[in-house]
Amino acid sequence: MSLFQAVKMTYALSKEDEFVSVKNVANGLACECVCIDCQGRLSAKQGKVKQWHFAHHQESDKDNCQWSGESEIHLRVKKYLEQYRVLTVPIGYSKPTTLSLKFDDIRLEKSLRPTKRIPDVTGYCNGERILVEVKVTHEVDKQKTAEYKAVNASVIEIDFSDFSLVEDRILDEHIESHLGRADLNWLSVAPVGVIAEQFQAHERAITKAFIVENKRLALEQEILEKEIKGKQDYIQSFSRQYDEYKYRIKCVTDELVSISRQAERFKNERDRNVEAANTSFMSTLYQLEEQYLRRLDSENAEKLKLIEREYLTELHDKHHLLQKDIMAVEAKLLCKKEELRAVENQAVNLDEKAVELCELQIKVQREAKALREKEQAWSKATMANTSIKKHFVRMEPDLRQICRKGGVPWPFNGSLLDELSPDSID
Repeated sequence: MSLFQAVKMTYALSKEDEFVSVKNVANGLACECVCIDCQGRLSAKQGKVKQWHFAHHQESDKDNCQWSGESEIHLRVKKYLEQYRVLTVPIGYSKPTTLSLKFDDIRLEKSLRPTKRIPDVTGYCNGERILVEVKVTHEVDKQKTAEYKAVNASVIEIDFSDFSLVEDRILDEHIESHLGRADLNWLSVAPVGVIAEQFQAHERAITKAFIVENKRLALEQEILEKEIKGKQDYIQSFSRQYDEYKYRIKCVTDELVSISRQAERFKNERDRNVEAANTSFMSTLYQLEEQYLRRLDSENAEKLKLIEREYLTELHDKHHLLQKDIMAVEAKLLCKKEELRAVENQAVNLDEKAVELCELQIKVQREAKALREKEQAWSKATMANTSIKKHFVRMEPDLRQICRKGGVPWPFNGSLLDELSPDSID
């Protein structure tokens, strides 16, 4: 799939056979435009969502059309130059500078005589003709370039082969941005004119700078050669002294080798003497160790016998004391057995008493139960008595009032509650 396949068609041919933009025509088929390539009828798509563009009205025309995104880019660049008439071009072959051209007039697809070539753009700047070729997929071939040079035409090629798509419609801003970084290559430069003068002035300045630089480098080279010759003379003057030092170093090296061999011989002899001394020392040490061990064994045997006698005597004494302690313990054990028998008799008596206590406990539990029952009955009676007292206290004012109304004296000395209490009844 081509990189520019998503590019929409934004230019077409009007009924007057002129290039027109989709922005400058009526919507739909009313635009009355045809395709640049196949001459098929087009419809202007001027919606509110997608970018405005042209589309083939008949699918059959679209299938037979050779128009492509590359064609749109090629045409848009030419229309950009025709509209803005500005182009920044390089000047010179070595370390080129830039020159901004402002065209007085721009012609598209104008034939170049006496050749039959048709450059993409023909521009006129201060009376000088400058041809512009736009490279999208194919560059200008060698035959076409040769024909341009044969007629002394100034021709520059603009490289749009690496043009980056931002969206599906190519805008002037996109073309302007790419022109700022695109490669521009002069295919041919006329021998006279503004461009030629600029080229010649630039190349003369570059040549002059190269000459000055070459002179400076030649002077530096001469100075370096003198320094090198001086260094070589200096090195040669010390060559004899270097050979003498080299000979002396060789003699010293030979002497060091001889001394190293003697040192190695002395070292071997020393190692043999040390080994013999170590062997003799170890033999003597082993003999002394044997003598010391024998003497130590004899002394240890006597000390062992003495310790054995002392230990047996101490053991006999401890055995005698232990027998006495055993007899005393047996006597105490006999006393404890008698005490145990007495305790066992007391335990039997205690068991009998425990049985009696159990019977007494059962009796006490029965009496406690009876007391709890009496206590509950007493509580109920107390509650009833309290309720009756409250009732008498509540009734007494009413009874007193009845007596007053009936002219009957109060029959009690005190209150009704005091007269009915158990103490007053007694």
